[in-house]
Amino acid sequence: MKKLSAAVAALICAAAFTVLAGCVKSDNRGQSGENNGIEQGYSISYAFTASAEVLEISDTSSMKDYMDALKEDGALAFEGSDDDYGYYITSVLGVSSKTVSSTANSYSGYDWAVYTTLTSLDGTIYSTDESTFNYNGVTLYKSSYGVSGLPCVEGHTYALVYEFTSMSW
Repeated sequence: MKKLSAAVAALICAAAFTVLAGCVKSDNRGQSGENNGIEQGYSISYAFTASAEVLEISDTSSMKDYMDALKEDGALAFEGSDDDYGYYITSVLGVSSKTVSSTANSYSGYDWAVYTTLTSLDGTIYSTDESTFNYNGVTLYKSSYGVSGLPCVEGHTYALVYEFTSMSW
């Protein structure tokens, strides 16, 4: 029954996402979406609080492992690929990364970023307060790690946030 209700919730969210460009739902398993105008720099998000209901979390579990469990339950649809730095997310619930401008020494576009309440663990700093995202009154911090390198710790909140990025090198 848990898998069926997760699949139904995912379908409802996907339908609302398509029609309204956003799905607002929050529970321990995870869907949250907000779209206040992507072109104005606001975000669409998918957030969850890690729970043993979804995945038997161990010391080696990553956010990607948790996302795979959500995907298997039908509660999250995402795409991406592995590269030298880990798993790179290219699409969540049908919303894909979008390049606005790209030159030999600059990039701007919309990409999926990782935010979390996990700031450090066992002496490793995973996120800082340089960039934050508010999810249901909880402050999440932009992760320095991708989904495959970020530990999944029960009780911590994780979010995929679609945001505008601009950088030069």
